[in-house]
Amino acid sequence: MLVVNQHGDNRGDEAALHGMLSGITRANDGPLRFTVIHQFADDRSARKLAASSGFDVEWMSLKLSPIEGLRLVLHLLTRISAVLGRAGAATIAAYRSADVVVSAPGGPYFGDNYIGHEPVHWLYVWMARIHRKPAVLYATSAGPFDRTWANPFRRFTYRCFDAVIVREEISAAHIRALFGTRRRNVDVRVTVDAAMQVSVPPVLRDPALRRVVVSAIDWKYDGTASPEARRANYDAAVSAAVKELCAGVACEVVLVPQLHGTAHRDAPYLERLASSIRDAVDNDVMVSVYDESQEMLAQRALFASADFVVAGRYHPAVFALSAGVPQICIPYEHKATGVLQLAGLSDVVVPIDMVTTQRLVDVARTVREHADDVRERSRAAATRLAELSAQTSRAVIDIMDGAL
Repeated sequence: MLVVNQHGDNRGDEAALHGMLSGITRANDGPLRFTVIHQFADDRSARKLAASSGFDVEWMSLKLSPIEGLRLVLHLLTRISAVLGRAGAATIAAYRSADVVVSAPGGPYFGDNYIGHEPVHWLYVWMARIHRKPAVLYATSAGPFDRTWANPFRRFTYRCFDAVIVREEISAAHIRALFGTRRRNVDVRVTVDAAMQVSVPPVLRDPALRRVVVSAIDWKYDGTASPEARRANYDAAVSAAVKELCAGVACEVVLVPQLHGTAHRDAPYLERLASSIRDAVDNDVMVSVYDESQEMLAQRALFASADFVVAGRYHPAVFALSAGVPQICIPYEHKATGVLQLAGLSDVVVPIDMVTTQRLVDVARTVREHADDVRERSRAAATRLAELSAQTSRAVIDIMDGAL
């Protein structure tokens, strides 16, 4: 099984990859070997995670030098193997030996938000068509598709898949609108994020302390008026919401980085936010930033141990949902909004463009005062959505078996 378009250096992307590999392995009868073409700057965490989980994985970097990339494209145009470099030859060999090609969970890597590198992801899907291999889009997000010049390429890319599966209804609506009433349409199926296929038990904790786990994003508010003021407003609102969740009891607040080992680390921002939270909360509240070197499963165990989660990033919302932990979700893209809609928890969602201190505090108070109800709904949704996510893995196996 060849997995392409795998993002990395992010605990959330690692969780989605781990969930996909786990689910497909459970769904398959017999041995299974994966080749993962990825964008990790540092793939050591992913390699360690896969090895400790018993997966048979070969790792290849999607990042080619300009010369290697040009030689790969030239080969695809001419089919002359002699023009390939070493990395390009390994890439082509991976396609030739694959029984099925899976475009990895994540994104939206097809859509305007990441248009700068979207064509690279198109190419890795097109290579499945060139090599006549069945292909599956594995529970990604998609869209929006307002850059109209790119839309013919996007439609062609989606038509290359034998199954188009997305992880929430908003992405499905984006793809359906992309095709409209065109005769050559695609069937879009909705499941949910791959990480839901793995349940992680909570880490042990001090029961005398309420635990609030926070994931926040240093959102730039590009293209808006007064971006610095809006960033300050966001930080103040998150700090006030944390104070409301602590509600004057002995409490520990843990801020959790998602990005690691790259120039885009978020731990420095979280250290600044932790200082803001310390200023806002009572003296008996302990505030710390989680060690960014801790692996993904340890991080998920921390989220599972929380009394409350403030999820300013997508996968922390999934982690809280999977563990049945009451949360406040502050989505910066439609993917988190869509997943919480699937879970029946839209009432805990405050989109980042609508954040004010008062609104976030009001939602935090409602979640705290009705924690048992939110917890019960979250646990029921977690059970239902784990099964829904497993359907994605079974679809991959069905398509692979049909091709053999």
